[in-house]
Amino acid sequence: MTKKLNHLLIVMLALVLAKGAAAGEIDIASLGDLSLAYQRVDTVSSYPGQKIAAEVTFKKGEAYTLAAPRRIQQIRYLVEVGALVEKGQPLAELRGPEMHHFLTEMEVARKLLLSAERRFVSNKKLFEKKAIKESQWAEVSEKYYAAQLEYEHMRHFNDLVLSIDEADDSLVIGAPVSGVVNYSLEYNGLSSGDDIAVMVPMSAIRLEAAVPASSRKNLAYLKMASCELKVSSIGAIISNFFVSAWSEPLTSKCNLMLGQNLLVTPLYKTQAYKVPMTAVFQWGSATSVLVRDGGLLRAVEVELIASRNMDYIVSCNDSLAGADVLISSVSAVQGILIGLGGE
Repeated sequence: MTKKLNHLLIVMLALVLAKGAAAGEIDIASLGDLSLAYQRVDTVSSYPGQKIAAEVTFKKGEAYTLAAPRRIQQIRYLVEVGALVEKGQPLAELRGPEMHHFLTEMEVARKLLLSAERRFVSNKKLFEKKAIKESQWAEVSEKYYAAQLEYEHMRHFNDLVLSIDEADDSLVIGAPVSGVVNYSLEYNGLSSGDDIAVMVPMSAIRLEAAVPASSRKNLAYLKMASCELKVSSIGAIISNFFVSAWSEPLTSKCNLMLGQNLLVTPLYKTQAYKVPMTAVFQWGSATSVLVRDGGLLRAVEVELIASRNMDYIVSCNDSLAGADVLISSVSAVQGILIGLGGE
């Protein structure tokens, strides 16, 4: 009689445990002497992806291009490529007869503007008194504005001239803006309108990263050993499965050089959780963790997003913020769940 009663109790206990296991939960008290340790779940606002290639560069249009006003036979640059210069700092010595011609043309343009301005002022009074025809006034105005435009066009470059050596037809110009200097090391003379140098302001220097098009969503930061930069824009055109992501301008902490190539870690914005790798197990066809819920351990399904050191970054339909997850004897509890009610 006693044996039958004990057998009945064992069967009933097994049925209770099996029912709980089938539901993905188990009574902690039923686990006996198993060593059970827990860790509090932390929330995370971002997670790292696989390293991607990036270049220290600038967007087209953000650099200042200094163009030659006339043909230049010879240039002697006074700073090296990649040097950081201040506005007005001596930049290059330009030599050739065209430089002398430019200065002469500049002086002629100045005198023509003064003459046109005097005529403009005097004829304006006459026009207001209706002493001259409208066609005459229009002709005077057009000549004045044309002279002004020509002079201003030349003046912008002339303002950069720091010194003149008429003996060898040379002049020294200063940097038009502060920034990093770039120019071609191969020189065969410059024609009018060709680039003398390109000045890249520090505020324009940033990272351009090649991001897999499938991973562009929620990209928030680009991380390096020395600094972390916010992503300012992501291109909408795919090239060979990649899109371009641009960071905010470099900070002083970044310690990077224009043209430098490097690998960076993309950080993706998310609302997720960080759990130890030892807490994660397979329950049926789902990836799960065991959450302590009073006197029970409850299997909660999670989705793996990324890994960071010895932790997984996971998402979950239920809130895991502040929850305690089992980090020891997980395989043993998994075995019990599978043995009693698993698939």
